[in-house]
Amino acid sequence: MEKKEKLEQVNRLVQKLGLSPQEAVEYFSAKIVESSSVVRECEVAVGVLPGMYVYADGLISAELITGRQVKAVVGYVEGKTVYAVCLKAKELPWSSDCLEVKASRDLTDGKEATAVILAAAKQKRGKAEAAQWCHDYAEDGVIQGEAFLPSLTELEKLFANKAAINVSLKALGAALFERWYWSSTEGTNTSAWKFSMNYGYRNGNFKSNSNNYARSVIAFEF
Repeated sequence: MEKKEKLEQVNRLVQKLGLSPQEAVEYFSAKIVESSSVVRECEVAVGVLPGMYVYADGLISAELITGRQVKAVVGYVEGKTVYAVCLKAKELPWSSDCLEVKASRDLTDGKEATAVILAAAKQKRGKAEAAQWCHDYAEDGVIQGEAFLPSLTELEKLFANKAAINVSLKALGAALFERWYWSSTEGTNTSAWKFSMNYGYRNGNFKSNSNNYARSVIAFEF
């Protein structure tokens, strides 16, 4: 029997027994914690959910596991792509010299937008503090260049699952999702969009404003 068929059987059994995805993941995580690959396959079968922990070794689990490094918390899943929030945030401007990056205005992919912003900064010899910090983020097992400044669209999707994200961040003692965060989406030549994780709305703000935060996000397929 193919691995995919076996996992589909696990999924059907979980549904038949009336278990929630989190209950099934908790069970497999506790019983097979020594085997990251097996635990991960079981989670794929029942679903990766907001608030789950993303470990530096590739494991995704609903449980905090002693001895393993958590690098991010699942924010939302789109298709087979997981978007996860990194554990730290930093207060800084979007661009202290108001770097203009028109190409970022219509991009909904934060990773692509971050690359566009940094390329513009290099070409124009300008500053892009928020995008640069997210790109350079290399803490808790995140590899430099892996993370990015999320787009306005991505921040809105993360907000929908803020409660689950914050439960896990609090358990880790990490910075909660409760501030104004810069997006990688430019508004005008002097402003960029920021998003409130307290109230769930957007606002344009001067790029040079240093009172907003950058929060790195990673995206990967499972």
